[in-house]
Amino acid sequence: MKDENIQNLVNELSKDISKDAQFRAKVKSIGIKTMVVTILLLVVGVGSYLAFLYFSLQKVERDLALKQNTIDDLESSLNSIMYAEQLREESALRIIEGENWSDDRATKRLERIVLENLKTIESASIDHKGINVHRGNEKFPEIALTFDLASGNELIFIESLIKKYNVRVTLFLSNERASDTSGSFFIRSNLNAIQRLAKTGKVEFANHTWSHYNYVRSIHETSPKKRKVLEYISPDVLTLERMAEEMYRVESSFKNLTGLELKKYYRLPYGALNTLILNAHASIGYSHHIMWSYNSVGSLDIPDYIYKQFITRKDKNGKPVVIKNPFYKTSREALDFLYKWEKADENGMNGAIILMHLGSPRKFDKLIHILPEFIETMQKKGYRFRTVTEVLNDSFDS
Repeated sequence: MKDENIQNLVNELSKDISKDAQFRAKVKSIGIKTMVVTILLLVVGVGSYLAFLYFSLQKVERDLALKQNTIDDLESSLNSIMYAEQLREESALRIIEGENWSDDRATKRLERIVLENLKTIESASIDHKGINVHRGNEKFPEIALTFDLASGNELIFIESLIKKYNVRVTLFLSNERASDTSGSFFIRSNLNAIQRLAKTGKVEFANHTWSHYNYVRSIHETSPKKRKVLEYISPDVLTLERMAEEMYRVESSFKNLTGLELKKYYRLPYGALNTLILNAHASIGYSHHIMWSYNSVGSLDIPDYIYKQFITRKDKNGKPVVIKNPFYKTSREALDFLYKWEKADENGMNGAIILMHLGSPRKFDKLIHILPEFIETMQKKGYRFRTVTEVLNDSFDS
């Protein structure tokens, strides 16, 4: 009887052990499955998060690219509408001619020269810092009327303004082409007018380079054909020595003509510059680049060089259509723009730097003829027209 009880007890214990083993196995199985599911969920979650990050990064990169394009476009239009026009016309030229602008061997050789030159310029100017001036002292009601010489056709008109309205102006001199025999410095009437203006004591003369090249393109361009075809890009890579020569030729020509020293301000053609070019010029004695002012209304680079009232562009179907040139301004539009600019700015036109050109391809409605009305209107408001040096200083010049 005792044996039977013992046997029953053993059987019960065996059953309990078996149940415990089954329970442990079931718990272990559930634990493993839970762990596997958790790991899978974790992998899926991490994968999804990484995918989200990847696509988000791609979107950010696309947005940045678009914003950079916008910044580049704004920078070009801010610097100069003329610069933007160059790029558009160049693009149209490629389409019209259907030309392959690349020549592998020549291009690779030019790329090496460009890169070496960039390193040389950077090394030479590393301890120098140029300043790009957009505006003068905003405390005082002074405006800087500045003119780039261009062909010089309106020099006599500027003389009459100075005499009639007692204004002082700044004139940036350039030969306008890379030549030893022709250009703005070889026109007798220009030279005579510059001599007369220098004697008035009311004109500040500064540097606009001899050849009137687009400096950014002349330093960075790696297409031999573009250098050959496009006259605003130097045929050879623009070196620091050539930049110094461009400045010196204008300085020496002016001194020989007037006996005076040129002011050490400069303005690069088309407003084409970058930090490297600014610092490079600082290393050769030109620390202040004079741009022009801008605000939310636009740039005070008055588009007197835009002479085409209508232009041809292609529509979305590739069909040529004639449209109004968005950059063309009539005299009335230009005046209204200036008044709107002054009204919109919290400092009015205090310290404003305005750019115009003495020579325009326009045959009628030349924008320089808005100046008498503009000068009279602003003088009645209490503004005075002074040189760049005077609008930059810390006093209200009499």
